[in-house]
Amino acid sequence: MRVYVTGAIGFVGHWMVAELRNSGHEVIPAPGPDELDITDRDGLVRWLSSAGLPDGVIHLAGMAFAPDAYRSPSEAFRVNVGGTIALFESLRVLGVRPSVVVSGSADVYGAPRADDLPLREDSPLAPQLPYAVSKAGQEAVAVEAGLRYGFPVAVTRSFNHAGPGQRPVFVVAAMARRVLAMKSGAAPSVPAGNVEVKRDLSDVRDVARAYRLLLEGLAGGKLASSPTIVNVASGSSVPIRWVIERLCALAGVEARIQVDESLVRPNDPAELRGDASLLARLTGWAPAIPLEQTLADVLADAAARVAAESATPAER
Repeated sequence: MRVYVTGAIGFVGHWMVAELRNSGHEVIPAPGPDELDITDRDGLVRWLSSAGLPDGVIHLAGMAFAPDAYRSPSEAFRVNVGGTIALFESLRVLGVRPSVVVSGSADVYGAPRADDLPLREDSPLAPQLPYAVSKAGQEAVAVEAGLRYGFPVAVTRSFNHAGPGQRPVFVVAAMARRVLAMKSGAAPSVPAGNVEVKRDLSDVRDVARAYRLLLEGLAGGKLASSPTIVNVASGSSVPIRWVIERLCALAGVEARIQVDESLVRPNDPAELRGDASLLARLTGWAPAIPLEQTLADVLADAAARVAAESATPAER
């Protein structure tokens, strides 16, 4: 297939492009936001016809960090909701109906009770903060495009994922940096927020594979209904404390954690854990990369980046 990927220069986008190419697809990555504003319908029309019309689209572009959305709700809605509208409108202008996978978020479930876990696609939605509300809006836009205009659409509710290349504002990448700082003697301990919250963590490479399988399923008519909403989750959860302790063990240092109240997020759910059985039934997907391997790869990536940042110009 000829697959266009929005958000291709981002964290997931990098792995998505590699996953598609390694599976034999022709990939047309979107340029960065300095060259193409995801809300610019006419710009999207030009890009989506730049190398031949698409057979499939994977839509990753948007605001992905919840605190960014909290600081600027209008921008979160502009890119997450407005960008998704612009994408489907640009495809309509071109007169094509490719298969479209839209990367959504499990944050739309809000703060579930323990009795609600694991979260399934029919679990109630209760988005509370700007990021979650913007992702619920994005999901609604994509579903409406599928129902109204006949686009083959799959919208994911993706739980937390990590891997090499992620910005250190996200929890696993941030903790890896802090563990390395402690190891080097630059910090006495690892500062962290609420380390008792539990999160469902997948490897970004497994997530990219899930998106590819969904796209192929849509294109091949293997997904019985469209639009389809589907969780992408590991099915298990771990405390953030455990993540830090494993990173410390991998780095060969004692786990010394210092809770910093300024890092505690208000309304942070005690646990998020998803049921990915629908994804497994639709595509045969299952997580393939153990979390321990993900953490080792993140730590190695963080160490390489720290070394590159501290190198002198001559060493670079």
